[in-house]
Amino acid sequence: MNTFKYKNLVSRWRETTELTPQTVGPLTGLYKQVTHRLKIMPIPTLILLSCILVCGVVFLLGPSIASLVSLLQRGF
Repeated sequence: MNTFKYKNLVSRWRETTELTPQTVGPLTGLYKQVTHRLKIMPIPTLILLSCILVCGVVFLLGPSIASLVSLLQRGF
């Protein structure tokens, strides 16, 4: 490997290893837990979140959800 290419590689490697951990203020702990779970098991987590979202929409809209769905099926 060329010396110039090696020095360039080493400088790039140092750039990437000097990055600080990502923080989101007071929500950093929650952010780390959520991203860790999504990296390991994304499908069960997404299924759970979608079920919670659907239950929330049904609870909020109630009987008018049928008219909303028919409106969306017609394409407005």
